[in-house]
Amino acid sequence: MLVDTPRYPQWNPFIVELRGDLSSGSDIRFKFRVPPAPAVPARGTVLDVVPGVELRWAGRLLWPWLFRAEHYHLLEPAGEGQTRFTHGEIFTGVLAVMTWPLLRRFARPVYSRFNQALAERVAG
Repeated sequence: MLVDTPRYPQWNPFIVELRGDLSSGSDIRFKFRVPPAPAVPARGTVLDVVPGVELRWAGRLLWPWLFRAEHYHLLEPAGEGQTRFTHGEIFTGVLAVMTWPLLRRFARPVYSRFNQALAERVAG
């Protein structure tokens, strides 16, 4: 589900579009949506892809010291036929410190909707 990026618009309420090759070092373009705002275009670089284990990319605003967001998706076995999924973002840079209260307030509900949408998609 995580690497099937052409189908993101069908189920993903957070990353509503992602274009580019999901391989380490590749540049990607995506649109993310944090309601009530409209979708925002962004660019990133894929940091790590290990099928069935990890997908990680980072985007920045102008320079990494100004604002950098690293999004990670981790998968690990959690018993027979089950997988534990963990994801989140690591924000760094001057603007991250200044905007942390807003990021914290608006990110949590978006991640909850993402988790629910992914669970429903996987359950099929």
